Amino acid sequence: MFNIETELNKIPDYQRFYTLDEMLAHARDVASRHPELYEYQIVGQSTDGEDMPMLKIGTGDTSVLLFASPHPNEPIGAMLVQFLLDELIHNETLRTNYTWYLLPCVDPDGTRLNEGWFSGPYTIRNYARHFYRPPSAEQVEWTFPVHYKDLHFTDTLPETRALINAFEIAKPRMVYSLHNAGFGGVYYYISHDVKDAYADFHAIPEKLGLALSLGESEMPWAKEFAPAVFRSGSIKDAYDYYEQYSDRSPAEIIQGGGSSGDYLREMRLPQDPLLLITELPYFQCPKISDLTPTDRSRKDVILEGVQQAKESTLAIKAILERIKNNMTLNTRCYRAVTAFSEQLLDGLESKEAWARNADNMNEAATVAQTTDELYIGSFYRLLVASMLRRALTDQLELTPSDLLVEAQQDLEKILEAWTERLESNLEYEAIPIRKLVQVQYGGLLAVLRSGFFQQS
Repeated sequence: MFNIETELNKIPDYQRFYTLDEMLAHARDVASRHPELYEYQIVGQSTDGEDMPMLKIGTGDTSVLLFASPHPNEPIGAMLVQFLLDELIHNETLRTNYTWYLLPCVDPDGTRLNEGWFSGPYTIRNYARHFYRPPSAEQVEWTFPVHYKDLHFTDTLPETRALINAFEIAKPRMVYSLHNAGFGGVYYYISHDVKDAYADFHAIPEKLGLALSLGESEMPWAKEFAPAVFRSGSIKDAYDYYEQYSDRSPAEIIQGGGSSGDYLREMRLPQDPLLLITELPYFQCPKISDLTPTDRSRKDVILEGVQQAKESTLAIKAILERIKNNMTLNTRCYRAVTAFSEQLLDGLESKEAWARNADNMNEAATVAQTTDELYIGSFYRLLVASMLRRALTDQLELTPSDLLVEAQQDLEKILEAWTERLESNLEYEAIPIRKLVQVQYGGLLAVLRSGFFQQS
């Protein structure tokens, strides 16, 4: 059918991530220059009124839909879409065997708030300083309607409704939700057990010098199909986990709705769509794939991570409490850090119960699992706290005050201490953008080459 290595070598040597305006201009340009191949349509508008296009190309019976930037701090997939917009003009094999639906960006408003780091320098400090991620209730990926037990969510975003419209138009056989992580290794979520793809899932990043993420799963309820390959979960799985390990109603803990995968399952298409997610980081270190056992148990390491997370989250909340009466600007960053600090604390209770009661917690923790718990988690809390810095900066420009200045100075000390701890314990490197796009494209090609669609 095709040689994966040959196809991956076509990826350009990108030196930076494209801005939203560049992404959308390229999509319009490609469609206008090739009207005989591309259909261009607007499937909806963002919260701030930005048009959200979808491009269709190909004549195959199997429809494949890719949507980029499901979270606005995740532009790797947007670069893959930009590549495919050109590649599918020339790649007759992919164009005749499949019908492609490409959405360049499904969170345009949030993407603009991340553009400060898109051109580098690619360091933890710079990434954190310009990072933005919306709270769950404002995320495209987690605001699909859901009704499960006492969890009821119907407050879908304009962006989510645009993506639903795209699903209804495409009626896809495969959906590639183009996520990526921030720090760690490569791992995958897939809705079906496509065993024939897993060798490629492992080999492609290995050949490119990227480590697999072999520590603790980010979702304790995730079922593992193979190392670093997990069944894509559902909001029902999350609910049932919290129901088992928390005394509170899961509906109080879960701040958003269902995922795109949840919605696809509810569509009840003639053939159950395959959902693929390739999670890969901007930064990696060798420890994330080191399976050497340590002298500590998984339970002890996870419990230490829980305690560490409590302390850092409470430090953020203490500053939020100090400044709340002076924060008159309800900015996206302020809403995000307020919501995430609550969500982090809510999840720690159930995680502690899971660590104390789940099976296999007395086995030795590996270096990878220890790194996940004690350092990678700290990286993501650093990002949350950095959004508070952005919110404070915006507020100080409008209403300067000694209280806010003092709070910002205290926050800077916290951020510096956390950053220093990460940099002194993790020998990390920034991964070239080309390699990141190659791994994400490779995951797609591995599924297409597996024969899954011919067998099912």
